[in-house]
Amino acid sequence: MAWLLGLLATLPPAQADDNKTPDSATVLTYCVDPDWMPYEAIDDGVHVGISADYIALIAEKTGLTFKLIPTRSWLETLQLLRNGDCMLSPMLNQTTEREQYLQFSDVYFRSPNVLVSLRQQPFLQSMANIGTRSLAVPKGYRLIEYIKRHYPETRIHEVENEPAGLKAVAEGDADLFIGSLYSINGQIQQESLYQLKVAGWLELEDKLRIGVSLPYQALLPQLNEALGTITEAEHIAIYQKWTRIKVMDITNYQLMWQLGAVAIAIILLLTAWNYRSRYFYRRLQEKNQQLEHTRAELESAIQELEFLSTHDPLTRLYNRNFFDKTISVTQQRAAQHTQDFSLVLIDIDFFKQINDNHGHITGDAILRELAEILRAQIREQDQVARWGGEEFVIFCQHTKADVAKALCDRIASAIKQYNFSNNISLSCSFGVAEQQPDEHLLHCFERADKALYHAKQAGRNQVCLA
Repeated sequence: MAWLLGLLATLPPAQADDNKTPDSATVLTYCVDPDWMPYEAIDDGVHVGISADYIALIAEKTGLTFKLIPTRSWLETLQLLRNGDCMLSPMLNQTTEREQYLQFSDVYFRSPNVLVSLRQQPFLQSMANIGTRSLAVPKGYRLIEYIKRHYPETRIHEVENEPAGLKAVAEGDADLFIGSLYSINGQIQQESLYQLKVAGWLELEDKLRIGVSLPYQALLPQLNEALGTITEAEHIAIYQKWTRIKVMDITNYQLMWQLGAVAIAIILLLTAWNYRSRYFYRRLQEKNQQLEHTRAELESAIQELEFLSTHDPLTRLYNRNFFDKTISVTQQRAAQHTQDFSLVLIDIDFFKQINDNHGHITGDAILRELAEILRAQIREQDQVARWGGEEFVIFCQHTKADVAKALCDRIASAIKQYNFSNNISLSCSFGVAEQQPDEHLLHCFERADKALYHAKQAGRNQVCLA
């Protein structure tokens, strides 16, 4: 606490005159996005969501006291941070524009971003395929800056917040919406927007941090230290609390009351209207079947959303997002227990020529067929993922490099014997690296990548050890 008193004592006089310092040395004022569940929101003046739980954890670990300054929109929150009227915001992405008035903590929460469209629209897979379609994006989101830089031809339709963006797509005012998978899940359920679907995956991942106003950037070391003491169990508990998908009760109570009233009338007039009772009975059965069918469709859609968050939609293998998380968890375990790990990187030789000569439909078929070969050849303890394009990665637990090389040889043999689409003759290059003592898995991955590069430079269709 003496450290914080020293910090506040060093603030420039002009900031003190502007009332930008807290009422006491132990009070840290902060602002949040008032409508971005499950990440954060303001409910009857109370801060709720994922960031609220992290703020409570940090307060418990540091003894600091935090005070919420309510805002009505994300743009208002950004303005208060820009003016220094809020000392910090607990959950936001780092951007070049925001670095002009904020300093950022370490990343403590990650989340994928997705494209959303009406169900009848095609699956687009990525931003590169949206063409002339209009894209709804909330005002003030860093996604606008990203899209203007990397996809300048995109027609952007700015909306007030994520619920407004989803509603714009549902009502036809925009073709697509872009946003976080977890918040979209909650909004679709809350607003019963079941005519919407996930239409693609954005390569840009949310890397959420604490943003601290420049006059108070000396807070960062203490905040980073507190974030670093949060255990994996505490992270998982917060994640499961706020991202668990619940099936909504979609019973039509108004219809049930109407049918009940009709049933009573039928009983009273049963003698004269016996044939009508059979009619309404059939109608009731049809409605019950419709409700059960709708419930089954909803559960299927939820399962598909959960699957897409960790799997590549084309090959149905694990995706890069899942593999990144696996590396992080495995690295923590490796620090506690001595284990042997090996990484295998696989690249299809001359895949661009396949697309150019036979078309992308054939190229997609080749990727799916190769995925089936990899799935059949790996061992029970191995994990295979599509890294991107024509590249794949296999994470081999409890495995030395020579065993991983033998696995590559089996895969290469299976590829040679397989009859691919259009009778295409396929081969792959392999790079293998065994994790060294005290080596981070990301560095091991870089060595495997260099080995793959050497395999390609040496003529392709071979296995190279790092």
